[in-house]
Formats: sequence, C-alpha cells, structure tokens
Amino acid sequence: MVSLASRACGGDAVALNDLLAELRPLVVRTARLVVGSGSWAAEDAAQEALLDISRGISRWRDPAAVRTWALRVAIRRALKVARRERLLRVRNGSGVEGLEERTPGEGREVVLKQAFDSLPPRLRATAVLRLLAGLTEDETADALGCSVGAVKSNLHDARKRLTCLLSDAGYAPTVEQRKENSDDRP
Repeated sequence: MVSLASRACGGDAVALNDLLAELRPLVVRTARLVVGSGSWAAEDAAQEALLDISRGISRWRDPAAVRTWALRVAIRRALKVARRERLLRVRNGSGVEGLEERTPGEGREVVLKQAFDSLPPRLRATAVLRLLAGLTEDETADALGCSVGAVKSNLHDARKRLTCLLSDAGYAPTVEQRKENSDDRP
C-alpha cells in the first residue's frame, strides 16, 4: 500500500485508483460503524470520505501512514454525518438512548448493533478505531485529533455504556470468574 500511496501522492492516476480500491473496504466499514450500517447516510459518508482522500492525496507527505490518514478522513466525515443524523432523530422525537424493543427472533448480534448504534458518535468512533479497526491508542488519537488520554477515557465510557445496555437487554457480558478454593491456596 505504501508504494501505491507514494505514486498516488506523486500524481499517478492509476495508482490513486488502485489505492482507493484498497482503502474502500476500510473506509466504508468505518463509516458504516460510526454512522450506523444500513443507512444511506453511512454510504454517503463513505463516498464523501473517499472523495476527500482523492482530493487530498497530492498534499499528503507521509505515504507510510496513508491507512491512518484515510481512517482520520473517514472518521471526520462519518462523525459529521452521525451528529447530523442524531440531531434529526432528536428533532423528530425518535430519541437516541436505550434499545428498541426486539422481536423474539432477534439475537445477540441485533442487540449488540442497537447498543453500538446508541453510543454518541465520538464514543462510537473511538470504539470503532480501537476495537474493530485495531488501531493503537496513539493511532486512534491521531485519527481523531485528540490526546491518548481522551482515547482511553472515551473507550472506557463506550465499554461501560455498552455493558449497561447489553445487561439491560438481557445479555450480560460473560467474564470467567476465578473460583477461589481453599484447596488451591499454597
């Protein structure tokens, strides 16, 4: 990817197309996770992010960090769209907190998606980058334009909210508890 990015930064149109093809799945997945999958707004955010990448690549000076930069562009665009969508839901009275009623056939994945989608956009973006995209705390901070401490705090808050929402929905996190036994003590 680095050689493609280097050539794209230099103005090679074919390399740019190939680079965008490689980055597209990452950008689309990120936008869908931040905005909410299955919405036209998420698809628009991904397309706009790819356009932003295409327009900005000639000014990019670090081809080795093109993945982090592309994620930063995608997150920035997705956060704008997610905030707009959240405001529209509030204005329309459909709310933003809690989980919707589920039908008996819906499983853990649906409840998890609803819980994840109910997170505020900034917490959701942090969780997407750290937990799903696999970025380090430093890379996440760089992509979000914040401090590492803010990343840690946001991730802690996101996990806490997800735990509460999932527990309320009947899906308590599974944590192996160590059984203290008097026979195990030295």
